Amino acid sequence: MKPLSVRNVDMVYELPKGGSVHALSDISFELDAGRMLTLLGPSGCGKTTLLNIIAGFLGATSGEVYLGDDQITGPSRERGMVFQQGALFEWLSVAKNISFGPRMAGQKPAQYRPEVTRLLDVVGLSGFGDKQIYELSGGMQQRVALARCLANDPEMMLMDEPLGALDALTREKMQGLILNLWNDTGKSIIMVTHSVEEALLLGDTVFVMAPRPGRIEKVYELPFAKRALTEDTRELKSSPEFQEIKEEILAFIWEMEEEIMGREAS
Repeated sequence: MKPLSVRNVDMVYELPKGGSVHALSDISFELDAGRMLTLLGPSGCGKTTLLNIIAGFLGATSGEVYLGDDQITGPSRERGMVFQQGALFEWLSVAKNISFGPRMAGQKPAQYRPEVTRLLDVVGLSGFGDKQIYELSGGMQQRVALARCLANDPEMMLMDEPLGALDALTREKMQGLILNLWNDTGKSIIMVTHSVEEALLLGDTVFVMAPRPGRIEKVYELPFAKRALTEDTRELKSSPEFQEIKEEILAFIWEMEEEIMGREAS
């Protein structure tokens, strides 16, 4: 597994009718291999922009991003992406969605079929390989999206609010699945979320970002993700330690939102 290095990244969007938006300013950090990083912050702080630069979907205005010794200059199978809505192929079965990457890479059925069967079991969808995507619930579709990402065996998984559209109970179950995948695979994961509770539970590192321009304002190194692998997550979320950090971050984000609204009103 390879570490991630983000070095002095700036991102400025030029607007079609003139002017520009300074989306990210001087973002620098090192992320060791096998870590789970969650990105928090108010809307417009550049969380998804940063994720897309790491994915290689966007080129930064300045700065560099490396995975191991390789500079990121575009998309790669080394960095798998899971989107909020799954971005699945509706016309393909569950199994064919999962095997899409290996098939595009030229693998033969004898190579990818055993792995598809294994991944269906990993994400709790054994027996659903022949189902069509429209036959699945939202939570099940996100399980397919996770399996499809894992089928490419990426160094790093990037997740842009993958649980944001799910109901509360399904979301809680999926949080447990992501924690288990992280623990079992040893892969690095970077996840954008708007839920402070989710960020604290899943991230062994949490970045709280501030907007205009987007920057990393606070960094937390937390024990909750590791503890959640063996402890009851509801009890963990209700613990005084968890609640204290949650309230601290909520107050900080609320303060930033108030500042933004005041700036826009003036």
